[in-house]
Amino acid sequence: MSAGTKSPYVGPLVIDVTAHKDHLVDLPPGAQVGLKHEKPGFSEVLIELKEAKNGPLAAAGISTEVVTRIESRTVTLDEIRKHKAAARKLYEVLGETEADLENAREGDIAIIARGAQTAGQHLGAGTKAHFEKTLKYYSQIADKAVATRKKNAATNEENVE
Repeated sequence: MSAGTKSPYVGPLVIDVTAHKDHLVDLPPGAQVGLKHEKPGFSEVLIELKEAKNGPLAAAGISTEVVTRIESRTVTLDEIRKHKAAARKLYEVLGETEADLENAREGDIAIIARGAQTAGQHLGAGTKAHFEKTLKYYSQIADKAVATRKKNAATNEENVE
């Protein structure tokens, strides 16, 4: 039985990053080590560079194309981060849905196994034979618990001697 109530997912079901296909990269393991990351204060830098396009960049011998690339990459980063957040949430929802469906399916198997056990008691063992694999599957955890209790009991007896 699950804890808490279930809510239907209302977020995006499709995350299309086709518009960014030319920017997407698949780095090998460890390749992100040493890469530079955005630091606090970036938004102020962006404002300053936008204002510097009106003259100070040229005076410093820096092409405005560099600032244009920074602005363009910033827009792309913002869009990628939105897609990433949606993909992360969708991945979480898929995992939770998987767990919920698996739990419900196991509950249905329990219904069949218990019904077969009851029918076997009243109608004879032949009825249970039709559900041999289902009953074995259903009893795995109980069988493992019994084996563990036997093992622990044997270990305790050895320790007493």
